[in-house]
Amino acid sequence: MIGDFNTILGTHEQIRNFRPLATPISDFQTWSDLNNFIHIQTRGAAFTWSNGRRGRNHTQRRLDRVICNQEWFNVCNSVSCSTLTKLRSDHFPLLFEFKNDDIHYVSQFKFLKIWTAHEDCINVVKNSWNAPFVGCPMYILSEKLKHLKQALKLWNVNTFGNVHNQVKNAKDKVDKIQEEIDSVGHSDDLMLAEKNAQIGLEQALNIEEIFWQQKSKIKWHSEGDRNTAYFHRVAKIKKCLQPYYLHFQW
Repeated sequence: MIGDFNTILGTHEQIRNFRPLATPISDFQTWSDLNNFIHIQTRGAAFTWSNGRRGRNHTQRRLDRVICNQEWFNVCNSVSCSTLTKLRSDHFPLLFEFKNDDIHYVSQFKFLKIWTAHEDCINVVKNSWNAPFVGCPMYILSEKLKHLKQALKLWNVNTFGNVHNQVKNAKDKVDKIQEEIDSVGHSDDLMLAEKNAQIGLEQALNIEEIFWQQKSKIKWHSEGDRNTAYFHRVAKIKKCLQPYYLHFQW
C-alpha cells in the first residue's frame, strides 16, 4: 500500500506547536502491529505534507508512506522509496521502486564464520598455506591468499553446499519420519530415526542462522527464539539502501 494515510505513528513524525491527537495515532499503530506491517523507509523529505501556513500555525507531517507485509517483502530483491519534488500539491510525491527478478550477480569472496565450526577447516587452511611459492615476500603472500581463497571455495561447495537447501532437506526428512510414525505407529527404530533427524535439522538451522547473522552485519544476538528471519530482513534492507549510501558518500 502506498499513499496518504492521513495519520502519523507518533509525535516524531510531526512539526507543530500543538500535540497531535492520541486516538488516531494509537489506532494506526494498533492496526499496523496487528497485521505485522513493515513501514518502508523513505529517503528525501522527512515530512511529506505541510499545510502551507506561516508562523505558529505551520504544520508538517509524514502522512505519505509505503507499507507492506513480510510475504511481499520476501519476494522482492530490492526495495526503495523516495520523495520527489513538490510543486503544486501540498504533498511530496512518492517514488516507489522494487525488483523481483531472479538475476544473480557474482559476489565478492567472504570468509564465513560458520566454516570455523567445522573441524576440517583448520586443515584446509594449513594445507593451502603450506603450498610452496617462489618470489618476493609480498608476491608470496598474495599468491598464498589467492590459493587459500580457491581452496576454501571448493571446500565450502563440497562440505557445506547450499545452506538453505540443507535446511529444507533436513525438514523434509523430519516430516517424512513423523508422518510414518503417525501412519504405522511408533517403534524404537522410528523414534531413534526421528531423534537423529531432529539433531540434523537443529545443526542445519544453527548454520543458517550464523550465515544470515554475518551477512546482515548485526553483532547483537539474543538467546532464545531464532533470529534467522530478523537477520534475513536486515540483510535485505541493507542491500536495498546500499546504492543510497554509496551516492551519499560520493
